Amino acid sequence: MTTQTEPEHAERTKRGRLRAALRKLRPDLDVGKDPDPRFTLANERTFLAWARTGLALIGGGLVAAQVLRFGLGGAHLLVAIPAILLGGLIAIASYLQWQVNERAMRLGRPLTYSPLVRLLALGIAVLALISIVLVVISAIVR
Repeated sequence: MTTQTEPEHAERTKRGRLRAALRKLRPDLDVGKDPDPRFTLANERTFLAWARTGLALIGGGLVAAQVLRFGLGGAHLLVAIPAILLGGLIAIASYLQWQVNERAMRLGRPLTYSPLVRLLALGIAVLALISIVLVVISAIVR
């Protein structure tokens, strides 16, 4: 019988915790039966499209933080921060929706409604409203 040294035990414990955390993120793909690969790939393409949208919003927010100047102090952050947050929310929500759809297909259940479209539309409308207000105030102040 071999005894572990303290560093070996600590490393093994860290790996065990990491594996447990990653298992929680992994969808339960062992249920039901494998769906037609075309549907699984379509679900994945939809997730990737939403992920690209999230990345674009994050990138747009970063550009807004660096480029926009309304002459109103940190007003450019009123555009940048919501865009970055919306991009992050879209990324998380798209993964969760992919997971829900994958499970539903495996169990032969109907696909559920996705809140992503409403979230994105509302977020873009809020960003547009904030931008309009800042542009008008900036024009008045100058």
